[in-house]
Amino acid sequence: MLFLNKKKLFRLNRRLQACAGMVRKDCVVADIGTDHAYLPIWLVKKEIIPKAIASDINIGPLQKAAFNIRRYNAGRQVDARLSDGLELIFPNEADDIVIAGMGGELIADIIEKAPWLKDAQKHLILQPMTCAPELRSYLSAHGFSVKREQAVQDGGHIYTVMQAEYDPAQVQTGNVFLQIGILTADTEENRAYIAQQCGRLQKRANGLRQSGKQAEEADKTEQVLAQLKQVLAAE
Repeated sequence: MLFLNKKKLFRLNRRLQACAGMVRKDCVVADIGTDHAYLPIWLVKKEIIPKAIASDINIGPLQKAAFNIRRYNAGRQVDARLSDGLELIFPNEADDIVIAGMGGELIADIIEKAPWLKDAQKHLILQPMTCAPELRSYLSAHGFSVKREQAVQDGGHIYTVMQAEYDPAQVQTGNVFLQIGILTADTEENRAYIAQQCGRLQKRANGLRQSGKQAEEADKTEQVLAQLKQVLAAE
């Protein structure tokens, strides 16, 4: 939960904390879909980064972002910018690009429209609210390798946060990767995320079985489910 106070800096919620933890120190950050600009303000005030761009496609959230930037006296460090994805963010302006709080397919679309992200010096910090397997599929197909990933529980939901970069030689593939990325069962939140994906696969397999016409597809789904359960049992 976020707590605003004129004298004391707010606390980031668990989801944004995880994103902040993957930002490289002293890099310039572009926060796409910034909403209230909490993440870039927090990063500059904690002196993790020197400056940031807080970008949003909608004027309402951007006005809230601009208000908070002024409120926390971060105007010299955080630039509020109206932009559709990365359309008005230029390659020399940001090192770490955060795209959080939206669907995985939309995140993939934003990356697709910014070919300059195919640069190993640029780091992507991605937090899909939905469609994480579709996002991982896109990353794999377009030469992006996931270097770090962790699950985080926030507001009764479990999410994944991943840090990726362009590295075609190291892309991950396979059905297990699509479902859980590079997560291992080494934390309670990671285990909860893997278990959540297991539940979704089991539900899908049951539905395929009940249809009576997709036994082969049900078998494939159950094979992936069995592999995820092995990951859970490994710790």
